[in-house]
Amino acid sequence: MKTRKIELFLWQFIYMLLVGLMSPVVIAQETNSTSAVVHKFELAKQYYGDCTNADEERFENIVPQLKAFTDMEVMADTMADPAAFARLMAVVNDPHTMHVMTKCATEPVMWDTWMRGMTDFNKMTRVMMRFMNPSMYYSWMMAPMNPAMYQPFMQMMNPTYYNKWMTAMMNPVYYEPITSMGNPSWYMPRISWMMNPQSFQPMYNMMGMGGMMPMPMPTIPAAPPSAEQPQPE
Repeated sequence: MKTRKIELFLWQFIYMLLVGLMSPVVIAQETNSTSAVVHKFELAKQYYGDCTNADEERFENIVPQLKAFTDMEVMADTMADPAAFARLMAVVNDPHTMHVMTKCATEPVMWDTWMRGMTDFNKMTRVMMRFMNPSMYYSWMMAPMNPAMYQPFMQMMNPTYYNKWMTAMMNPVYYEPITSMGNPSWYMPRISWMMNPQSFQPMYNMMGMGGMMPMPMPTIPAAPPSAEQPQPE
């Protein structure tokens, strides 16, 4: 009985190892066969400029981390690397970034981005393959001994970090994601997005399982154009 359990464990370990070794090859092949994802941050850059002492150079420095919130594959790669995940948390733990993220999260164009990403069968398959790679879990096991894991959080030792948060809390712009809901015009583009059948087209496309189903998926007719169109991402 014990011998059977040991054999079963060995076969499971060999299977996971083969999957981990083969996943980078599969991911590379599928990535090359698909068009590159274009990350657009026009709105995010605009909202970042609303903050005090937030110039264009600082925004460009955090763009690599912001991509994780617009692309599940980038987020999976970030979570697979403890040091990269620590850098992401350090960037998020900033009043300027929080302002940008909360403002963008209420934009219909961001809803489109999430809808397309979460219903893309091929993309989500590649994401799951990343989490099946044993090297990811080994990296996290060794994370406590990785100095790069703690370096991004050294900013909390700097008094200016707390001064920055206190200044932001006293700035009315920081509360715009909430106060803007009091403006009736804020609801119009969002209601238009929800009433537009084309907004939910990715959910129907997901039923095609990445083109593996032979039947053509129905195309939802677009609603008449509204007076206020969403801006680019």
